Parts: sequence; C-alpha cells; structure tokens
Amino acid sequence: MAEPTKKDEAAKDQAAPKADKVVITFTKPWSRYSRGDVAGFSADEAERLVKGKVAVKGTKLPASKADQEPEPKA
Repeated sequence: MAEPTKKDEAAKDQAAPKADKVVITFTKPWSRYSRGDVAGFSADEAERLVKGKVAVKGTKLPASKADQEPEPKA
C-alpha cells in the first residue's frame, strides 16, 4: 500500500468533526445575553452556566410558577 501523502492527511483534518456545542437558554442576564436568549457553548462552559443557574439546557425557558396550572385541592 502507498504511504499517506500530505494531501491525504489534510483531507482527514478537514473531515474531523468540530467540537460539539451545547444549546442553552439564558434565565438571567449574563454578559451580552438577556433572559430568553439561546446560544451554543462548549460542553464545559454550558455546564458552568447551568450550575451557576444563569441558563438551562435546551431552547425553552422553564415555566414560571405563575404559568403553571394550580394543583387540585382534593
């Protein structure tokens, strides 16, 4: 078999997947983002923002208590 050439190696580098982004929705203002803004961050940065209660994973804000159905009183 032929040895890989620089051209072959360059093609492999271009085909390599880029770092995955995690989609988050901000629950509070942070940096240039406002409540309800959706953005993609690296997994580490997204986890840090979620743990700091500045954002939630996904594209929807959690329902506020005022928006939820009242619990039935049996």
